[in-house]
Amino acid sequence: MHVLHIVGWYPNHLKPFETPFIERHVRALAPHGTNTVWQLDVRQGERWSLHRRSLKADRTLILTTPLRRWLLVEWMATGLILWAWLTRDRRQRFDVINFHIAYPNCARLGLLRRVMGLPLVITEHWSIYRLGFKSGAKGLDRIRRIFHLGVPLITVSRALADDILNFAGPPHPPVHMVANAVDTALFAPAPVEREPGRFFAIATWRYPKRPVLLVEAIARLRARGRDARLRIAGGGADLPAIQEAIARTGMHEHVTLIGQATPEAAAEEMRRSHALLHASDYETFSAVCAEALCCGTPVVASHVGGIREYLTPALGTPVMENSPEAWCDAMEKDWDRLLTLDPAGLAAAIRPLVDARLVAERYAAVLRSAAGPSDRNTTKR
Repeated sequence: MHVLHIVGWYPNHLKPFETPFIERHVRALAPHGTNTVWQLDVRQGERWSLHRRSLKADRTLILTTPLRRWLLVEWMATGLILWAWLTRDRRQRFDVINFHIAYPNCARLGLLRRVMGLPLVITEHWSIYRLGFKSGAKGLDRIRRIFHLGVPLITVSRALADDILNFAGPPHPPVHMVANAVDTALFAPAPVEREPGRFFAIATWRYPKRPVLLVEAIARLRARGRDARLRIAGGGADLPAIQEAIARTGMHEHVTLIGQATPEAAAEEMRRSHALLHASDYETFSAVCAEALCCGTPVVASHVGGIREYLTPALGTPVMENSPEAWCDAMEKDWDRLLTLDPAGLAAAIRPLVDARLVAERYAAVLRSAAGPSDRNTTKR
């Protein structure tokens, strides 16, 4: 099976750490066939530019435009895909095309299906459907129609599937749940000592993440006499707000920004921590929470979205309210209990959902079903 993955978001020279969870999905699929990745994306910016350098994709075309009209962006995205398709290496034969992140690349999905002449699948990770794209514009109907064409839809959680179906309305596409993939050889328990009071958080820090809340919760815990310390990894638009919160709460000696972390460094941080902290107003899944559990580290996380589908008190502490006081209360209440949770048991509980090999089997089954018999599909020349 040869899969052409058309992605909007992917690690690239402009943003080397962009959406690694999509890359992991693709990489996990490798034992089941051949993958070709095209990163084709139209992004809004201050001026026009075209970025062609490929960091991890086989082909990259990132067009930046100062235009803000949805309709124009949609047609530019469609044009970029059609141009890439017509100028492709015709010796490559594809069985199925997997679009990752539907909008804007799939805004003219019917046209793309006619031109490309191959079975299509959409994999979605974006939480924006819950918010209705923060808009009441007529253009929303064009987005809804993406999901009315019967193209199979893969989501990383039931919560995300419900968000999309509620947003789009009927007729509904076939829906499949395939969780984010975790490299359980890397993210695994190890014989290291967990340090009481040492907490870890990692993300691309932007909405809906709530890193300032974590800093304030740590300050409250210390005011109650707990020796709480927090190490924060990652970048993002909210870094200045985190720095301001550290200064405002006087947490310079107790909250440390460590910058971008490699997967190996993140796994080591997780294994040494009392718990991973993840505060967010919404998550479609949260790969970092799953990675921490695979390391045998308990998770303290907001009880929202896809996290609710796997994080139980047996695996950590679901926090029901996103306020510093509620977080402080929850962490203080479970302080000692979190340290008693067995790392091997935590890893064993989450592994069937996220182990990359098992995720790949479920993922490949959906793609094979969509592709049909291999002798039936011929890439149009």
